[in-house]
Amino acid sequence: MPSFSTKAFSLEYRADLGILIGRWLQALPPPELQGTYEAMLAAARDNDNCRFWLLDLRRRPLAGPDLNEWFRDQFSPQIASALGGPLFTAYLAGPHQRLAAESAEMELHLRHAATLDSYPLFYDDEAEAVTWLTDQQERAGVRKKQTSHSG
Repeated sequence: MPSFSTKAFSLEYRADLGILIGRWLQALPPPELQGTYEAMLAAARDNDNCRFWLLDLRRRPLAGPDLNEWFRDQFSPQIASALGGPLFTAYLAGPHQRLAAESAEMELHLRHAATLDSYPLFYDDEAEAVTWLTDQQERAGVRKKQTSHSG
């Protein structure tokens, strides 16, 4: 049983893309927010240790200091070892979140993530985010290079 409301968070594995997609549909208190991340890790394990995540933050606030600390100190360090390789995360953020996404604090968070084999990037366009994730899959050797057809 999830520790969050399914009306507040949706989780889907897209086998055709090899991407795990989490969408927050509203703001959640930190314990439930942590539960959504735990559910994503469990779903990733259940789907061939999927290390390519698309996380839609547009309908919830970016995390506060308490959640960032939990994510940095407790959750992130276990992901790469649990999934057998680095985690690539494309975060979808809206214009109202741009200041927080580009803040000095977030820059420090992103640099720290890289030391833990976690590679997060922010996007405002879902198609660009998916393209980045599939490019990372090709580089990691988990997806064959797609040939483009011009016409």
